[in-house]
Amino acid sequence: MTNPHVAMLGLGRMGSALANRFVATGVPLTVWNRSPAKSFPFQGRATVATSAAAACDMADVVVLSLSDYSAGLEVLDEASAACTLAGKTLLQLTSGAASDARTMQVWANMHGMEYIDAAIVAYPNGVGTEAAMLFYAGAEEVWERHRETFTHLGGMNRYLGDSIGAAATLECAVLEYYYGATLAMLHGAALCNSENFPLTEYFYLVKALGPLLTGTADASRTMISKGLYDGADCSLDVHVSAIRRIQRMSHDNGIDTRVPDAIMAAYKKAIAAGHSDAEIAALFETLATNS
Repeated sequence: MTNPHVAMLGLGRMGSALANRFVATGVPLTVWNRSPAKSFPFQGRATVATSAAAACDMADVVVLSLSDYSAGLEVLDEASAACTLAGKTLLQLTSGAASDARTMQVWANMHGMEYIDAAIVAYPNGVGTEAAMLFYAGAEEVWERHRETFTHLGGMNRYLGDSIGAAATLECAVLEYYYGATLAMLHGAALCNSENFPLTEYFYLVKALGPLLTGTADASRTMISKGLYDGADCSLDVHVSAIRRIQRMSHDNGIDTRVPDAIMAAYKKAIAAGHSDAEIAALFETLATNS
């Protein structure tokens, strides 16, 4: 299959990493950035356009990697005034919310463009490696036509269907898990440090918790799907006792208590809702509402 000509709009750290990957995999590429200096590394390796319209004009697929969706709309509005975008495919790789994806889809449809909303969970240096996760949402026919080109960008590529907000939703959810887990991990490191306990041993055991987290994820998926949270592993009351110990030690040792305090607040809300004897997955029921 012949790769389509791609226009890469936006050459920040992530945009440059994406552009470098396209070049490395033989995708015909034109690049553009508001700051021309960011295009210099691509001289002789890709076509460097002097405007977003010029980049779009020669492309089959337009890829956006800008600061946010509003910046993308601004750039595309300027381009649409100077070139025809109808018939091209727009791949949005700027992070945003599901509502942003729906807004961009309306804009793309108004201008006769096919639209794939996508999200990438990776640091720029992970683009193109097994560590990079990419999520795609949009018309299946469009995804299938460009699958080979798009999947150059990551090791895990997940097509999520035609609900256009799906990629942004999954990215936010996965990143929340990453940020929350990382924050709790580092708070645990602070606890160990406060007692001069070797962090090498702590981080080794953190990695060893992988199977426990996998088991919790599997059990939670099943319980949430059924709406039933009975089990014989550990009730929320028992978990609260453990969290209370973490709070007390954090206070005694003079380290930040906000992480265990926030965790405790979520558990107490679930217990107040009548889930004291339920398994940990019952937290979902109260987290799923903002009341």
